[in-house]
Amino acid sequence: MLVQGFEPLRILAGLRSHGVSYVLVGGLGAAVRGGPVDTDDVDIVLPNDPQNLPRLALSLQQLGAQLDSPTSASDDRVSYDTSYGRLDCLELPSEFATLDANAAELEVGNGVTARVASLEDLARLKRTSPDLEGAVRLQALVSTPPLTREELIAPVDADPEPNGRIDRILEKLANVDAFLTEVNRGERALHFKKRQT
Repeated sequence: MLVQGFEPLRILAGLRSHGVSYVLVGGLGAAVRGGPVDTDDVDIVLPNDPQNLPRLALSLQQLGAQLDSPTSASDDRVSYDTSYGRLDCLELPSEFATLDANAAELEVGNGVTARVASLEDLARLKRTSPDLEGAVRLQALVSTPPLTREELIAPVDADPEPNGRIDRILEKLANVDAFLTEVNRGERALHFKKRQT
């Protein structure tokens, strides 16, 4: 679900028009890769490149960006409220090269293109965030095999075979639902990996 007044394509077009180097991640990156559209911001990972900063600054000025909240020197995220919605800029120097190498230049809509992180990288990044539900949805997309050519062109059957792609996804989601129910009841504990800095 997109927030009213949120225009992510304008944000991405503004970044593109100034030649800002970045990789699109987060909910919008997942949506471009086929995930559910459930975002209210644009998340990008920036390279550790001093020449990229003036281009980013011009883009932020054009977008009417205001710093959302002060950050400490140790934060890897800076958030801006722009005229078209929220923009989160992440600096992950150890991650950028891998993200960029696995990313693809994709059209995100209305002729706007962006470098979008791979599904595997999106799922890996999401697992380190507090958004457990989003991590599960992305992992289901990653681990579900892509449709074959035959599946794509096969006629739609009123009664599809059991164990089809949708059935596999629903089964994984049912397992996730059972897991989350156990966590909510206190029957199972969550274990989070600490981020290495």
